Amino acid sequence: MRRLVSPRLIACCFAVAAIGAAAVSTASAPATAARTAEARTVEFNNGRWFDGEGFRAGTWYSVDGVLTRQRPARIDRVVDLADGYATPPLAEAHNHNLQNAWGVRNFRGRYIDGGVQYAAMLCGDGADRDKAREALGADAPLDVLYASACISSSDGHPLAMARRNPDGSLRPVAEVHDHDYLVMDSVEDIERKWPRVRAARPDLIKAILVHSERPERRDDARYFGMNGLRAELLAPLVQRAHRDGLRVAAHVESAADFRVAVEAGVDAIAHLPGYQIWDGHSEADYRLDDADIALAARRKIPLIATAGAAQLVAGKDAAKLERVRALQRDNLRRLLAAGVPLAVGSDRFDATVRAEIDYLAALELMPPARLWRAAVQDTPALLFPQRRIGRIAEGFEANFLVLADDPLSAPAALDRIRMKVRRGALY
Repeated sequence: MRRLVSPRLIACCFAVAAIGAAAVSTASAPATAARTAEARTVEFNNGRWFDGEGFRAGTWYSVDGVLTRQRPARIDRVVDLADGYATPPLAEAHNHNLQNAWGVRNFRGRYIDGGVQYAAMLCGDGADRDKAREALGADAPLDVLYASACISSSDGHPLAMARRNPDGSLRPVAEVHDHDYLVMDSVEDIERKWPRVRAARPDLIKAILVHSERPERRDDARYFGMNGLRAELLAPLVQRAHRDGLRVAAHVESAADFRVAVEAGVDAIAHLPGYQIWDGHSEADYRLDDADIALAARRKIPLIATAGAAQLVAGKDAAKLERVRALQRDNLRRLLAAGVPLAVGSDRFDATVRAEIDYLAALELMPPARLWRAAVQDTPALLFPQRRIGRIAEGFEANFLVLADDPLSAPAALDRIRMKVRRGALY
């Protein structure tokens, strides 16, 4: 979103909000996964397990951190789930608050306590990424992807934000370019600057489009630092990234940006257009074309909706928020009906994916099981496609949460996490 927090600003512009640790149901449960490493075979009984549609009673076993329904010959430990609801853990597909070491130190606990085991930070640089990983720690029950190659134009987002110092002064543009984000203004820049992309060692690439259908914005000083890549650059950029085996997530603002991204073959759309309606624009600029939706569905390009970001943009203006929600409902209804994959991410520095789950649930556009499946099954699979995660199934990693209540019928079920398990170990 346009309020993306740049790596420099993370450490100075937001207050720290800590969340208390969630309770574990058994008094003997160790504090960290490392302390339970010796329990290589664990029986988890008396639980209700999410199967993609609902919760079914049963017993599962963890053998060397992998789920199985076959009882092993030896059981090192038995854990009674006490009729709790066992579900794959949450994944946050779009945020920025773990983007550097300061963010990790201040927000790591919010993810871990809230049952988030997977996350993607979608703009930053390689140096901050390295420090963030070090601060996170190798044993943290949280896997984070970093888009440490974030690409925009010389007059593009996040330049305006990244230039701002806490005292209101502005950093020189040259200090931001090719440091906080990579600048590409021409097709030739892609190959010329590709060594910088490789040097950043990104887990994925973020490419930024902001009303690419309005080239006149580049001559308007009001939009300096808030534009994005020229539309014609995205397809060759995606092709170049794919040759290196790198995925590309596209920041989009308008319906035209969505079309450009889908036609370019990006690997994910990082926003649902219309979380804000810019001055001088109308709903028509953000209403997705049915043909573009159909192409996204055929290409199976997932949408990380970040719909709840509208609340931050609207602030206390209820009428503005409702106008955006009506637009979001229209777009999302057609996207879901067409079969466009939905991933869940908040893009909220003050929150995690929990805020987005609550926001999407309030829109009442899909059955609870479908939204929950997107949150705990589809989103982890998008972030880490090579891993067997996001399902309670034979051969998948033994990563799950145990809730006191059924999240399909109790909206506040995530407030009562009884137990958190990672590779068969309680933490």
